Amino acid sequence: MKRLITLSFSLVMVVALLMTSGMQIFAEGSVVAPTDDDWLHVEGTNIVDKYGNKVWLTGANWFGFNCRERMLLDSYHSNIIADIEIVADKGINVVRLPIATDLLYAWSRGQYPPSTDTSYNNAALEGLNSFELFSFMLENFKRVGIKVILDVHSAETDNMGHTAPLWVNGNITEDIFKAAWVWAANYYKNDDTIIGFDLKNEPHTNAGTLKILSQSAIWDDSSRPTNWKRVAQETALEILKVHPNILIFIEGVEMYPKDGLWDDESFDTSPWTGSNDYFGNWWGGNLRGVKDHPIQLGKYQSQLVYSPHDYGPMVFEQEWFKGNFITAGDEQAKNILYEQCWRDNWAFIMEDGISPLLLGEWGGLTEGEDKLLELNKKYLRSIRDYIIENKYTLHHTFWCINIDSADTGGLFTRGEGTAFPGGRDLKWNDNKYDNYLLPTLWRNSQGKFIGLDHKIPLGKNGVALGGGSAPVNYGDLNGDGQVNSTDSILLKSYLLGLSQNIDTEAADLNLDGSINSIDFTILKRYLLGLVTELPLYGN
Repeated sequence: MKRLITLSFSLVMVVALLMTSGMQIFAEGSVVAPTDDDWLHVEGTNIVDKYGNKVWLTGANWFGFNCRERMLLDSYHSNIIADIEIVADKGINVVRLPIATDLLYAWSRGQYPPSTDTSYNNAALEGLNSFELFSFMLENFKRVGIKVILDVHSAETDNMGHTAPLWVNGNITEDIFKAAWVWAANYYKNDDTIIGFDLKNEPHTNAGTLKILSQSAIWDDSSRPTNWKRVAQETALEILKVHPNILIFIEGVEMYPKDGLWDDESFDTSPWTGSNDYFGNWWGGNLRGVKDHPIQLGKYQSQLVYSPHDYGPMVFEQEWFKGNFITAGDEQAKNILYEQCWRDNWAFIMEDGISPLLLGEWGGLTEGEDKLLELNKKYLRSIRDYIIENKYTLHHTFWCINIDSADTGGLFTRGEGTAFPGGRDLKWNDNKYDNYLLPTLWRNSQGKFIGLDHKIPLGKNGVALGGGSAPVNYGDLNGDGQVNSTDSILLKSYLLGLSQNIDTEAADLNLDGSINSIDFTILKRYLLGLVTELPLYGN
């Protein structure tokens, strides 16, 4: 049965490519990359490639396969292939791709629900069912050097499905949730286009101020059906037995008891009648439980990354956006957010050396007349700067690319922005991108975006991650395992033409392809403690 499906999909791909008008899907001379050399793992609080080189996941979310349309929703408005290309050209090296459990489970059983037909915009998509369409998207992400994190956003394909608090809903049971993930792990285990699985988007409590434990995600070591820590750990272990190379991203919950004990079958969070016994945060953003009950994956621990979400006041006016935050300057505002929210909910995880973090969702509106807009932009500047300060330990995927997100807006817009070929009535939101996302993207000293594929450059303005080689010990010019004054003397001799006996790769300290006085200055500053990390990527 699987061979017949594969053959059918191959034929569909050929026909789709022949039908495409005015859009070259696979560029002449494009690199054909291996599918198994880009797996990532964790070392300490860094994510590294197979050679131990640090990487920085700097991406964005693109939803639609979690919705009833079962497609990237911008297909309604534009040529989706052109959209993928501009996303790569803008330096987004990973896309967090929401999907629903019921769709994965259907595919695992050989059932392929239809996607909404957008062939009037996208001739190449005509006749493709949801599985064929998803595969087609993956091929195009791969072609332009973008990696994918697959995110179960909801139990059921429903545009509002993410509001359900748990990973179970309707006909989707815990067993089906696990089975769907294990199928995905087995199916994609030989294709490193998908580098990670975000097991469940935003586990949270039931609606209203009266919280019911039997309806809410909790985090402890119990066997309760709603214990997200238990379910996440068990699901991760089942996945990793099948696919030991995949990164596992585990989000937090919403509430956590101040005494660490989930001993109330219900509790009141009302500011007027509640007992104030629980810490609250954004859905999925409360990882306080990691301190008491960390995820334990045994021999697979190096595949674990914790993943909070965080937003500004225009999504919800949390308490930390009131009081002193209102009049604070940017640096003080960032400190307020750190002290009142980030540190104790999730930042401690990277600070205490437990794990790197992926900030799976952040972002917000940057235009309009809302009374909270200026505070929202202050928040965005704060989280932007905090991400930059924690390069390599704090990875992120911005919410979102889509034009369809009502409370955050997207990188695509119909307002002011730059039109692009194939975008039709979509434009690129230069204001949002230039001021908030661009500064947080991974770039080298020449301003080129750094992708996560070792062979395929990231779009037209990026570079590949690098060839297959052992990690370079930058600054160690004589190969003695240390970076010290001897290396400085050797580099000076090299620049004066007195000696050529150095490791030239280790001497290129800003990765600009040449060895010159800039590298010498960087090395001197490193030895003086003014630079703390080599190589020195330019931002």
